[in-house]
Amino acid sequence: MKKMIFLVLIAFKMNAQDTIVFPKIDLYKRNVIEVSYGKPLGQLSNKYESSTTTALYFRTKIGKRQFVDFGAELSGIINGNSINYKKGAENIQLDGSKSAFFLGLRYTRFLIQSKNQNFHLESNSGIGWKYLHYSKPEAEAYDDIDLKPSLNTIAVSQGLKLVFHGFGLHCSYQYAPYDLFNSQVEKNFGGSSINFGLSGSWNF
Repeated sequence: MKKMIFLVLIAFKMNAQDTIVFPKIDLYKRNVIEVSYGKPLGQLSNKYESSTTTALYFRTKIGKRQFVDFGAELSGIINGNSINYKKGAENIQLDGSKSAFFLGLRYTRFLIQSKNQNFHLESNSGIGWKYLHYSKPEAEAYDDIDLKPSLNTIAVSQGLKLVFHGFGLHCSYQYAPYDLFNSQVEKNFGGSSINFGLSGSWNF
């Protein structure tokens, strides 16, 4: 009887081992870097010619094929044009901007993904804080004036990215209404731009 019970227990143990299913490890790429070339549109095209941007995002999964990316973008402005800036009753001519900064998050969704997960098409919807840097004129007449002319606003963006083995091509539209919180600059200052470039993603 004891031998029979022993054999039954062994058979049960072997059957349990055969039916164990180990969970699949999700190896989505958590770190994203992007390099892009941007062109201002509409009224913003009067403020500078183009821009180059480097972005770094950290990705967190929130659902099946859905993610939130937290990160920042630093832009170098190419051939910025001078603008008029009001300080009280005085109009000050500022030199063209040389840099911009964006801090925010994106909702990312994989629209298409291959079965082996090596290829996918993703959508990126972003929102954050945008900063367009301007400097006080260097003339002596402005030395004693408390002037911080940089422009701050809320920016939204929408983009698409094609990714293969972690490397991708992306294109995005961004809208940042710089005159929304800055009455010192001209109305309809502009805020539309388009960016396109390359991206890479990896895990630590």
